[in-house]
Amino acid sequence: MLNQGRTILAIDSSTERSGVALYDGDDFSELTWDAGRNQTSTLSVEVMHLLALAHVELRDLGAIAVAIGPGSFNGLRVGLSVAKGLCFGLQIPICGVGTLDVVAYPHAASRSPIRAFVRAGRGRAVYADYRHRNGRWVRATELRNEPFDAVAGQLAERTIIVGEMPGELAAKLADESLAVLPSPALRLRRPSYLAEIGYRRWQAGDTDPLETLEPIYVHGVASSGSSDANATTAVRSTD
Repeated sequence: MLNQGRTILAIDSSTERSGVALYDGDDFSELTWDAGRNQTSTLSVEVMHLLALAHVELRDLGAIAVAIGPGSFNGLRVGLSVAKGLCFGLQIPICGVGTLDVVAYPHAASRSPIRAFVRAGRGRAVYADYRHRNGRWVRATELRNEPFDAVAGQLAERTIIVGEMPGELAAKLADESLAVLPSPALRLRRPSYLAEIGYRRWQAGDTDPLETLEPIYVHGVASSGSSDANATTAVRSTD
């Protein structure tokens, strides 16, 4: 059973694949589903469903982690609105985590460079590169919104490429000498990764101001503004 007061709720509605998770530093519970563009009608229902399955009450939550993008406009707004509403009502802290940090997180222990991406629609993807620096993994490049072909291109070294990808991109990557392609299951973004990142930040006192936390959007150009600062330090080596 998850510990009361030490449990964090993670909410990720960045893309059409949505998920929620609970984590108390030892045990996880999570749900994922294909929400399509129906995050508004499904997210709160699935949060309550997960709480019921895990025998956790809202009052047992100690913090909330939420994916803040990049991702779909509506999905990010819905996720952040639900997270903020719960934090305000329960008077608990919030941790905003970059979506690409969540994608890259399970591969950090490899010590290899990582290119993480999310679909941006119309044959495009938002992606960034991660590297090991000073004992932790950080995002080393700006966020870029480019055609899917760019995700596999311009690699200067062997790089792990992760994210939800169409079959044609996976086939192309399989022929790239510098691209390391994990199995389909290992490329997916899971809410339990978000929960673990958020839990570590919460325990370290690294939370975000509820009033000013905003989503990250990338519209076809590189982004390096202050609004995406939360996406630069969440991925840490686990060894």
